[in-house]
Amino acid sequence: MNTVLEAGTHPLHGRSEEVSTLCHALRSAHQAGSLRVSLEGGPGTGKSRLLAEAATLAESAGATVLRGLHEDPVTYDGTVVVLLDDTHCSDEADVKALARVRLKAAGLPIVWCTSRRWGRPNSPLDIALGSLAEPHRPFRLGPLDEHAAQRMAHDILGAEPEGELARAVSSVAGHPQALRVLLEGFMDEGRVETGARARLTGAGLPEKFTGLVRRYLQDCSPSCTHLLLVASVLGTHLIFGELTDVLGLKPSQLLPDLQEAVLSGLLSRDRDDVRFSNTLFRQVILDSVPASARAAIRQQADEYRARQFGASLEGSGRGAGPDGPAAPVAGRTARPAPYASTAGLLPRATAFPGEVGTRAADRDARHAPSEGAGAVPPIPGWDHLTEKQVLIAQLTVQGLTNKEIAGRLYLSPHTVNYHLRKIFQALSIRSRTDLVRLTHSAAREHAGAGGTGWPRESRLPF
Repeated sequence: MNTVLEAGTHPLHGRSEEVSTLCHALRSAHQAGSLRVSLEGGPGTGKSRLLAEAATLAESAGATVLRGLHEDPVTYDGTVVVLLDDTHCSDEADVKALARVRLKAAGLPIVWCTSRRWGRPNSPLDIALGSLAEPHRPFRLGPLDEHAAQRMAHDILGAEPEGELARAVSSVAGHPQALRVLLEGFMDEGRVETGARARLTGAGLPEKFTGLVRRYLQDCSPSCTHLLLVASVLGTHLIFGELTDVLGLKPSQLLPDLQEAVLSGLLSRDRDDVRFSNTLFRQVILDSVPASARAAIRQQADEYRARQFGASLEGSGRGAGPDGPAAPVAGRTARPAPYASTAGLLPRATAFPGEVGTRAADRDARHAPSEGAGAVPPIPGWDHLTEKQVLIAQLTVQGLTNKEIAGRLYLSPHTVNYHLRKIFQALSIRSRTDLVRLTHSAAREHAGAGGTGWPRESRLPF
């Protein structure tokens, strides 16, 4: 089990509730007695950093601080604060040390501050701590919010980030360790110019950051790594039917690796929506897939989509709503939005993902419009939809019910309804009928502008 690190040189952002609880525990322990505060989270979410903050707070309050169970101070005085990092890595020796600490501190209030990585099996020490009678306040650490991430970036850079550097900060999606390593990597490579604001002066992700993501990937099992490599080619959001078809697995066989990928921090889950935790994690993983393998994976996924969505359009025979059947758009076969829709999550001018060599060629191929495509009329709000919502919108226009869409995409009807509400909100419409009208109107405008169908790699529909 690791000992607790020293507190960082920068202020701690985005963890006010946890710090407030630690402060209250230290102030009230002499009256309320012993208690336990536990932190659980994925790799890089700031568990050790919070324990270091707890050590600083405890020392300033005059408490006896133990950074681990094997420290043996000469005297125990007042409140005793025990800091235990990565308790999931402990063994029986730590359990015996726990008993010794409790014996020596008998009669004194003890504040147990512990951290562990979520999803790991309980260790002997986890079990022993769980049997303690003290009140327990658990915290599960997630990503920082955007405001906290920007303040953290300001502290590291010494100035507020702007332009591509600000977009890079946002692209990490509040992952504390990834954000710190990304910015330190830029500075180590001399690619940050700081004045009144900080800006990026060179393209490409820093090696320090790509090394971090590769280490996360190396910690995964071979089958989980395989899943992540394939998923990175298919898009930011995972479509289970497509993924199982490409991997040649049954949905039930995919679940252990998906769970492992979420626990690794490389994927995140919100209801039934599973996606890469941030676009830069996906970029690093995608860059490790050879261009020939990407092409083969995309071709296999194209064949799956043609089977699934082509059949749904031809065989449904159902109207899209009160206005009658949804007429197919001229020059466009039924298929969902393509893989490159994730490119809309970052402005195209952003160069920091390191678009060189085969990566630049792959990018250009994704963004190239189809032959004969004319000007594409924008649909306000469409770029705010996720890939999964684009798929749901297309199937809705084709006339499928929520239940049928759920079956196609391996979701629950409730989740489909949730995404439809988000689609309506993003597009400023109120119903399925409005969605059909909007997309068909855009298609007619496109045809009138001389197009033969929507560009193959556009985030615009159908």
